[in-house]
Amino acid sequence: MEKEDYLLIKGDVVGIQKYIFSVPNKEAAQLLKQHSQEVKYKTKKISTELARLLKASPSVGGGNFVFMTCKPPNWDSMIEEFRKDFEKKVRINELSIVLSFIEVPKKDLTDNYVKCRNSLEEQASKDKFLQGKLIPGFFDPYEFPKGTTYDAELPDIPVWEDCREYLVDIETGKVLPHKKGIIDFDGLADFTGQRTGSRLLAALKLDVDSLGECFKNLKTKEASDKLSEKLKEFFEQEVKTFRNDQHFNVKNKQHRYKDNIYLVFTGGDDTFVIGGFDALLEFTKLLHEKFEIFSNELWKDIPQIGKKLTFSASINIFKPTFPMLKLAEQAENDLEKAKNVNAKKNRITVMGEVFTWKEYSHLLEISCQLVDLVENKKESKALINRIRESHKGFSATLSHSPDGKLYVPRVWKLFYYLRNVKPENRDEIEKLIKEYEGLIMDAFMKKQKGNTMIFPVAARLAEYKLKNLKS
Repeated sequence: MEKEDYLLIKGDVVGIQKYIFSVPNKEAAQLLKQHSQEVKYKTKKISTELARLLKASPSVGGGNFVFMTCKPPNWDSMIEEFRKDFEKKVRINELSIVLSFIEVPKKDLTDNYVKCRNSLEEQASKDKFLQGKLIPGFFDPYEFPKGTTYDAELPDIPVWEDCREYLVDIETGKVLPHKKGIIDFDGLADFTGQRTGSRLLAALKLDVDSLGECFKNLKTKEASDKLSEKLKEFFEQEVKTFRNDQHFNVKNKQHRYKDNIYLVFTGGDDTFVIGGFDALLEFTKLLHEKFEIFSNELWKDIPQIGKKLTFSASINIFKPTFPMLKLAEQAENDLEKAKNVNAKKNRITVMGEVFTWKEYSHLLEISCQLVDLVENKKESKALINRIRESHKGFSATLSHSPDGKLYVPRVWKLFYYLRNVKPENRDEIEKLIKEYEGLIMDAFMKKQKGNTMIFPVAARLAEYKLKNLKS
């Protein structure tokens, strides 16, 4: 057995993002989840059949799986037939399977597992350029099959039958009866519009930072499998649990995440969530807090990973009619933006601006404070608008300082118009202004202590939340 060749096999479902998000907006709420579930279904089906042939158990996650098994005597013909069969089947549904393998001695699997996995990943990258080459007519035109549904596997979509949100007729003030079935994006936007006046949704996309590097630090297959299982448990079980059990507050009233948050797909290497913009902003904060707890426990359990896990993310706010494929591309671009600001990553992009997670939490606090000033302390909405527009003045201040000197009069002029507020609110607003002013001074002096866009973005979110309110 020591001399016998072993196989490391990897299967990748490719074309996932385009397939999942190529849906009409009218049916997006249902079809996004169906397409997401179909990716999981295909992955499970292929890995199960391969497991039967090889008499081995795969490690499955998202749109990929990995096997380790003894090499069968007829492996060459087996892999060729398997590729022909499943590439052809999966291709019909606009997805492709890339099956890759390497042969390794058993000793290397024990002593150099990380090196073996790296070699497998390299082979998988090469095979992606050759997918379909064994199949006659692989690139011929085809039609998408109709009638496929996965309704039995749709537990993560809000449904009217279980909903505690209510819509009120504007003219009569009467509560409108619930519809039936899945709550579509228009329904989620209606809930948000009733709470805030802004019929807007938001999308969260996240990715665990440098996850590949963490796996490379693990020297054994057992440790690698354990990390995979822990991540799967968090994203596929724990995230669903607190989405179903917890709530957020608007105007001292509780609203369930379960009615307002839609888990399109969740996984360590790819997570996408859609919901009412106010619900998703708070849900993202909760998700990050839960992940920090999970990461601390994981560090104690598997210290060989080399660092505590973090994730980067992006939040995009959009109207329910915004094209899904374009939204997916924008979310991906903003996620990359968050990852590229700092080598450690661990950032979030909101409305095109990148923040640390501490800044994000503070941004939400400032937004809530501004809402309270206008809604409960009767401050004018003009305060929020001036803060939102102030970053333009800051940019102008910098552009008129080519010699590197800070012209104080310009900075004071920038903030002077913010001070025309109610006397009873002056102390609170002055404190906000001084903090904002400090961020601008730090940015001008290139101290990089914080992002000056915290205040303008917080003000923009406050505007969205107060659209119902007449100032």
